[in-house]
Amino acid sequence: MELLTIFDEQHRELGVKEREEVHRDGDWHETFHCWFIEHDGTELYIYLQQRSFNKSEFPGKYDITAAGHLESGETPVVGGLREVQEELGVTLQESDLFYKGIIQEELFAKNLVDREFCHQFFYYLEELPDILLNEEVLQIVRMRVNDLEKLVEGKAASVEAEVVAGAPRQRIEVANEELCPHQLGYYREVLMICRT
Repeated sequence: MELLTIFDEQHRELGVKEREEVHRDGDWHETFHCWFIEHDGTELYIYLQQRSFNKSEFPGKYDITAAGHLESGETPVVGGLREVQEELGVTLQESDLFYKGIIQEELFAKNLVDREFCHQFFYYLEELPDILLNEEVLQIVRMRVNDLEKLVEGKAASVEAEVVAGAPRQRIEVANEELCPHQLGYYREVLMICRT
């Protein structure tokens, strides 16, 4: 059983509930989001995971490099390092992560009201670590930050990305409708942080 701390809209703690109940009732709760970023000297890149088609929420969609719920009593860093290890098989240290604050977001899907205080962390790659995916993640792709912006702003129907883990390295097209449907304001804030 996964227990989450729930909050009101002003981020004041209310209590603890089971994850299924939190999503059913639309309670505010905390999550960890970690974006892998790379600058190769010319271009700025962002890494996206493709969620497994077995996931109950947003199967097959391209999403945050590593993310997950913070369990009740878990700090963002401790929970975040756990999620990166679980999803990507990558062991990071607290000093590897740069904390960029909270983005408040609401996501709606069938049988799901997901209201999150998303703790934003960025990991700046010097070289790609060995990634060992599990059944939650199909593959990891690398995309230009400028191209992700074109996708989310509706200025391109699809853009090129490079598969870097989970399948042979190759170039693929990622379409707008294949992105996880985060709010536009969420994506804009992440892109702004990438460039600072």
